Amino acid sequence: MEKYLVRWSVRIAMLLYVFALARGLQRGQEPGESDRPGRYTWTLGCLVFLVHVAAAFHFQHQWSHQLAMQHTAQEAERVFGWAFGEGIYFSYAFTLFWFLDVVWMWFNGEARRQRARWIPVVLHVFLLTIVINGAIIFATGPVRWVGLLMLGVLAYCWFSGRSNPRQVPQLADS
Repeated sequence: MEKYLVRWSVRIAMLLYVFALARGLQRGQEPGESDRPGRYTWTLGCLVFLVHVAAAFHFQHQWSHQLAMQHTAQEAERVFGWAFGEGIYFSYAFTLFWFLDVVWMWFNGEARRQRARWIPVVLHVFLLTIVINGAIIFATGPVRWVGLLMLGVLAYCWFSGRSNPRQVPQLADS
């Protein structure tokens, strides 16, 4: 049962991540920027991912950073031929950045919408890189194919959303 909780929580979180990001890309916005379903999807995806992290640490790593690092090293060696346990820090950063973005969205959405354009670009390039690693590079079988399909959907949404740039609000005349 624990194995299913770990696997399915991350799968559901990634589907929610892709759905929220795809909605934002099609609208020329960030996930949840001015769209209630997107906001809830972005938040729910993050919360389900936090469940995944807690389940993985509880059931697979016995709340040990060292065991998580060893597991990451084993997976890196399986895929790349060399052990790199420090890759766990990228997973920690992914979790922290997504969580902080959700908190920022809920508690100071206006400042989040007005942040420098490079911030969400860097954020989403990083998040998507980690998603691609987890859903395509380190995945096998049908999960990899679903990951490739999700990446294709995001690419389609990005290209189709480029013709729908973010609208700048017009200032009313005084």
